[in-house]
Amino acid sequence: MAVRQSVGFGRIALLLSLLLLLRWTADAKTTSGKFRLSGLNTEYILGSFAISANKIGHLKVVFKSKEPYQLNKDFYVRLYRDDQWKSYNKAPSCTEKVPFSILNEQVTTNKVKGHYEAEVSMELNNHKDNKPHFFYFVVTDCSLEFYMHDSQVPQMSYTLTTWNDGSHVSANESHLRNLHTITLLLSGILALLLGMTIVIQLYEKSTVHAAVFLVMAAAACDCFSSMFELIHLSLYAHDGIGSYLLDAVSAHLEAICDSLVALLLLSVAAGWTLPTDVVQVQQNATGIQKLLGGLQSPFVALRSFTPTAVLAIGILLSHVILAQWGRTYNDDFDSYHDLEHLPGKLLMLWRILLGLGMLGCCISTRMRCPPSLQFFYLQLAVVGTMWFLSLPVLTWIANTMVPYHLRHRTVGIWGATLQTSGILLLSWLVTSHSTAYHRFSHMTATKESLTDSLASAGGSEDARTWMFGKAKVRLD
Repeated sequence: MAVRQSVGFGRIALLLSLLLLLRWTADAKTTSGKFRLSGLNTEYILGSFAISANKIGHLKVVFKSKEPYQLNKDFYVRLYRDDQWKSYNKAPSCTEKVPFSILNEQVTTNKVKGHYEAEVSMELNNHKDNKPHFFYFVVTDCSLEFYMHDSQVPQMSYTLTTWNDGSHVSANESHLRNLHTITLLLSGILALLLGMTIVIQLYEKSTVHAAVFLVMAAAACDCFSSMFELIHLSLYAHDGIGSYLLDAVSAHLEAICDSLVALLLLSVAAGWTLPTDVVQVQQNATGIQKLLGGLQSPFVALRSFTPTAVLAIGILLSHVILAQWGRTYNDDFDSYHDLEHLPGKLLMLWRILLGLGMLGCCISTRMRCPPSLQFFYLQLAVVGTMWFLSLPVLTWIANTMVPYHLRHRTVGIWGATLQTSGILLLSWLVTSHSTAYHRFSHMTATKESLTDSLASAGGSEDARTWMFGKAKVRLD
């Protein structure tokens, strides 16, 4: 009891320390950037912001430079609305884009304490519309298209502040608090239940399968991702800055959760947790079949560092790298599944390829397993492949058919639903006893197969288990 209390107090102290650190980093991060206009780049997009229906927002941007902007008369901040944004993007030149702006403010720099500075404020007026609208902020110097005076244009830094009827939260982000609260509760409860399952199995049998730990880790990552994002949202609503560290941790935990669910689905599809005498050895396998088939024994692959291990590590690292890469396009809130930037597109393509791999694994395992398991693998093929492919398909639909101000909400809600459904499916797989798969699986089978018994007698038990004290974690 004393040990449990000390662990509990330690966790509370760690959480409080983390929150204090995050609060300190919130004051250090600003919504800012740098740019330099030229004859090749006559415009620079400062950002975008959604204003709620029948509301008025405001924008303030402060420019600074070490040298004066000598062509002030052609230096403008232009405001565009989403219903004209496509026309803006189609216009071939800076001059032809100008007519689509709804408000233009000239930028005049003045010398202030050894540097040059300018400030522009704009009203984002949406009080006559019954739906939210995105407003885009673009800085331009169209004269650079006609005159070669790039040398007279200094590098500029800027700080951008926006309000949506007094709040720093964009209208398209208003759903995030409820969404992450629901995800926090569902994933948190799942993680606790799986933790209890592990404790009960270790107490009753002194044995638990590694898959249960991995599913619990995925649920915990999803839970903590939502918790960190909720704290970031609260800070952001207060100061318009939030915490870069907290939002980044949230994005990376979501990416890790995605990769764990993907790896678990692929491994189960390849036959992981089934005895070696249940799934026949694959004959005349191609390189791709060997690569994916190695997931039937993922821990053996990792120990031997086979190409399958490289694939598994690559799936994890690619999700993390794409999450961080996506933040270079938009770091105010997680933009992990954004199809408007390259890392988001690559992530969707990666999910499609993994979905095809899932389908191939299920078909291959189904052809080599007993008839009693074939219907299970047919179901798994349908459900698992749909899990991989549905987000890319819905993201494409949202980006082509859904109004702009609803896209982030649509993709965010559907992505969270898929994430939770994937964790639920895996939680059922590692705890249920209701199908033919569970009668064979090492996770729930009550006795070992003959092949496993011979393997244990032959001394290969260490390759299939991890021991700590009297407890045993099955890796096969």
